[in-house]
Amino acid sequence: MKSKKVCILTQPLWNNYGALLQAWALQRVIEQAGFEVVTDLFPKRFNSFWFNACDTAKRAVAHYLLGRRSVNPFPRRESRKEWNEISEHTSRFVQNNIKTIDFFEGNTKPRQEIVECFDTFVVGSDQVWRRDYGRVESYFCDFDSANRAKKIAYAASFGLSKWQYNEQETERLRLLAKRFAALSVRESDAVELCEKYLDTKATNVLDPTLLLKSKDYIELIEKNKEVLPQGGMMTYLLDKTPRKLALQKQLEDKLQLKSFSVMPERVLGKDTRHFDNRCVYPAVEKWIEGFWKADFVLTDSFHGTVFAIIFHKPFVVVANPDRGLSRFVSLLSLYGLENRLVSEQSDISFDILQQPIDYAATENKLSEERERSLQFLIGNLEQ
Repeated sequence: MKSKKVCILTQPLWNNYGALLQAWALQRVIEQAGFEVVTDLFPKRFNSFWFNACDTAKRAVAHYLLGRRSVNPFPRRESRKEWNEISEHTSRFVQNNIKTIDFFEGNTKPRQEIVECFDTFVVGSDQVWRRDYGRVESYFCDFDSANRAKKIAYAASFGLSKWQYNEQETERLRLLAKRFAALSVRESDAVELCEKYLDTKATNVLDPTLLLKSKDYIELIEKNKEVLPQGGMMTYLLDKTPRKLALQKQLEDKLQLKSFSVMPERVLGKDTRHFDNRCVYPAVEKWIEGFWKADFVLTDSFHGTVFAIIFHKPFVVVANPDRGLSRFVSLLSLYGLENRLVSEQSDISFDILQQPIDYAATENKLSEERERSLQFLIGNLEQ
């Protein structure tokens, strides 16, 4: 069955730059191939006062009485007004660049009449199959009980190299995986996980952001009226530990570069409990421009690494095991750049910094992988 109307199911389109851009890239590629496509928005929803009060009580019991110190008993919850202000620029990017639908409408499963609007569901990319990132059955399309629509997984990620599900959950996911017409994953070790636990063959493909070229992102940048100064070291650190900040200072001294960041100065609920303008996320276009104009990139982010590669920048990646290390290893090993991944506990070797990256060879390999990945995606949509 050739696809006509396509719905992409991915992580929520909120304030994660990488998640937003992989969603934009995947929709753009499918749309350019001639399909009618929308992406699930999964809008932010706000709980009632009583729900939050009960949740706080449960957290307090877990923290103080059960001794679970990792549970925050009094989390900072954004109000709707605060969220709208924090997300002003990222929401505008979604509104202007991504065709969306509220597919689940806040429920565990969508209404059947919404499901029947689509011929094909494309699941991916990003960590849609990571246990603690959402209801994983939704990203195995359990809502299509009649199995009427075509299902394709594109660059889906488990996030971790080890299996996260118990025997009962595994059996359920195995049955759902069998319904997919084609299944691909973003990390090489995920191929083995699918074969071992889901009894399904999976193809290793590129993250959607790598399906596009630098010129596609430069077109986005040129729409942004705010211009960044040229040069410096772009730092994109999702977890600013004291050790990572020390590594940042080490790089500044060795490279004689001033660092800059395109991120909120303070993250509400993480860096501060007080809301002000410093909590607002900068424009997505400005974030991309940071990589484009940088002389060097320091990051602990998968998509931070991707955009350093897209714009041919020298870079260092600080290992981030809690957010999923396998995706970094899989990406870097593809281009022979494993030496760019460093441990948070070790100093950065100046020898690495002096070794230029052969981006001509990297681009040749990327072109091959891009063609192969596009053939998988578009070929399966057209069947």
